[in-house]
Parts: sequence; structure tokens; C-alpha cells
Amino acid sequence: MPELTVIATAHAKDGMGPDLLREMQANVINVHREDGCLHYTLHQELDDPDTIVVIERWASEQALAAHAAAPHMRAFSERAGQFRARPTDVHRYTMIQADGLPDKASF
Repeated sequence: MPELTVIATAHAKDGMGPDLLREMQANVINVHREDGCLHYTLHQELDDPDTIVVIERWASEQALAAHAAAPHMRAFSERAGQFRARPTDVHRYTMIQADGLPDKASF
């Protein structure tokens, strides 16, 4: 099974970006400890602090499915729901290899 990249965009209610981000930050260590998690980082939009992007890499579809079903993710969703304006946009990708500098061609 190929590795996959996920880009998830969370949209907080007006002015609640810092609250949503705080919940997300508290959950990162749980995600990092999951089998199959290769990369998981949070990014806050500079022009809209109520928009938070998560860039993820998973070893397989199975690892991503286990992540989505993990108890800590269910608990996080319950806590964070009060801060969300709408459901998170989630997009899955496969990385395409290209010539370039090896240390900048993957993550």
C-alpha cells in the first residue's frame, strides 16, 4: 500500500481560531504516537487565524482509517465541535516524485 498525504482544513467560528488551535495542539502527541503516522503538523493561516490546516502523511490507508477511528480523535472531535464553524475539509493525495534536491523533495 502506498503512503498518502492528507491536507485537512479546519474552520473555526469567528474569533475562535485560538480555541480550536489549542484543542488541536493538545491532541498532536496522541496522533504522533499512532502506528503509521509519518508526519502531522498544524498551520494557522496568516490572514485568517480562524483557519487551521493540518498536513499529514500516513503509511497506508489502513493507518489513516485507524487514525479516524481512534478514541482520542473521537474525544477531540467532541471537545472541538463547539469551536468549529463547519466540518473539516479533508483531501487525500499521493506524493509524486520529481527531480530536485533530495532533502527538499519529501517530508
